[in-house]
Order: sequence, then structure tokens, then C-alpha cells
Amino acid sequence: MIPKIHKEIFSSLLISKDRFLDEMAILLARQQLSDYAMEADYFEKKYGMSFHEFDRSFRSQEASYQMENDWMDWKFAVESREHWQNILKQTEQ
Repeated sequence: MIPKIHKEIFSSLLISKDRFLDEMAILLARQQLSDYAMEADYFEKKYGMSFHEFDRSFRSQEASYQMENDWMDWKFAVESREHWQNILKQTEQ
């Protein structure tokens, strides 16, 4: 029953199954990029500096537990944002 419904949906949307999957993958990648970009932006606003500036400052001083947690979360957000940006750049080629 489901394959028949899929075929009818794809036919009504005038899109192939493969193209639909490609579009959904890109949409999900953009959502991931947006989520991580928002998280990185949050920390940039919170500390009033870029992650790289914060990283230098963080490494040169005794950091609080909260700053250490923020550093780890921010680092992950920045790296993940870059990862999804790179993936999306590949889809544009």
C-alpha cells in the first residue's frame, strides 16, 4: 500500500523519488546548519567576541566551570556549523 501512495505523491508533486530524497537531505542539512549557527551566534553575543578570540582568552586564564561548559558547547557548534557549510557547498557544485 505504501509504495503505491509514494508513487501517487511523487507523481502529483511532479518529482522523482530520488530528487525528493536529494531535496529532503539538503533541507535537513540546512536545518542542521541553521541550528549550529544560531548556537554559535548565541555565544558570540553572550561573550561579545568570536569563538577564536574566546578560545585564546579561555586558554590563558583560570576558567570557571560555566565558561568551560560554554567553551565545549561553542567549540562543537562552530565545528558543526563548518561541517554542514562544507557539505552544503558540495551540493552546489
